[in-house]
Amino acid sequence: MFQTHQDELDFLTKMGFAINPLNKPVSDISHAWQFATQIEKQRDSLNYPIDGVVLKLNDNTLQQNLGVIGKTPRGWCAIKFAPEEVVTKVLGIIWQVGRTGKLTPVADLEPIELQGTIVKRATLHNYKEVLEKNLEFGDMVVIRKAGDIIPEVVKVIKIS
Repeated sequence: MFQTHQDELDFLTKMGFAINPLNKPVSDISHAWQFATQIEKQRDSLNYPIDGVVLKLNDNTLQQNLGVIGKTPRGWCAIKFAPEEVVTKVLGIIWQVGRTGKLTPVADLEPIELQGTIVKRATLHNYKEVLEKNLEFGDMVVIRKAGDIIPEVVKVIKIS
């Protein structure tokens, strides 16, 4: 029905739908990278969270000819931003029992803001990771949100 993705967006705008004002057509991959870099710099000033940008082919016929693998159109790709990382202190390690009975170590942390939420706990995934990281009470740790959702301990900062 529409020849381009931009035609779709224009139609939706005329129908009264809100379209993200940051949408922008680019002519090649270098301009796409420049655009993504520009959006990443604006990331913290947006009034909604983002973890990257999605590139879409504007030519709907070409996009349709490329097809879909699983649920992912071949004419789309994402440029993901590096997750925000912060440093905080480990107050302890708690063992959490999952719904299947699996035990998972969780770092009890000094509360810190990370991507708009206060984080007090972060997954340590398994006991082997606790040993490998040589994690102890009182250590300073770098945390981030895996997939911008689940807080995890990235590394331990040993202060001598």
